[in-house]
Amino acid sequence: MFEPCHKLNTIMSKFGFTWFIAGGWAIDLFLGRETRLHEDIEIGIYRNSQMKLYKYFEKQNKYYINNKSLIGKHIKTEWNKEYLRLPIHEIYVEYKDLEIEILLNERDEENWVYRRNEKIKLNEKLAIKLTRDEIPYLSPEIVLLFKTKEMRDKDIEDFNNAVPEMDISQVKWLIESIDDIEIKEKVRKLTTAST
Repeated sequence: MFEPCHKLNTIMSKFGFTWFIAGGWAIDLFLGRETRLHEDIEIGIYRNSQMKLYKYFEKQNKYYINNKSLIGKHIKTEWNKEYLRLPIHEIYVEYKDLEIEILLNERDEENWVYRRNEKIKLNEKLAIKLTRDEIPYLSPEIVLLFKTKEMRDKDIEDFNNAVPEMDISQVKWLIESIDDIEIKEKVRKLTTAST
């Protein structure tokens, strides 16, 4: 169980800086069981650790998604040690037979900060959790917040699986962090139906 997560935990074991499993796998780590098939796996690091990451994977090919234009296609660009700033937040590392997707996350002195709205924050001790096997993962309320952008079938499935296991403060933070009134109401209905 959680084979891709254990594999990444081994790969990242000597990184020495904060990193964590993100996306749908983070939801499953929170739940302690695999709830659905996952097409891929992504990890997160803090933006201010990106040069450490570059050095950690120095011998591997590295790319970032150049989404500066914010329109049309996202272009994969070779990463040549330049410091990546917002809106760029997605890196790919070719590691042996694996392509690792790495998402750059924002932070301040003690909080994880939502890149889409810097007013939304969560204390780092609450934002990053550890499984019993010491695999770090992004807390479910943050993962679900990112998923409100599209609300695909798999995102709704993740909501339905995670919300009943989340505590009241996590659900409250999630609902308060959603800007779009329509999506907020949709999530409120999902959370009410799940609890």
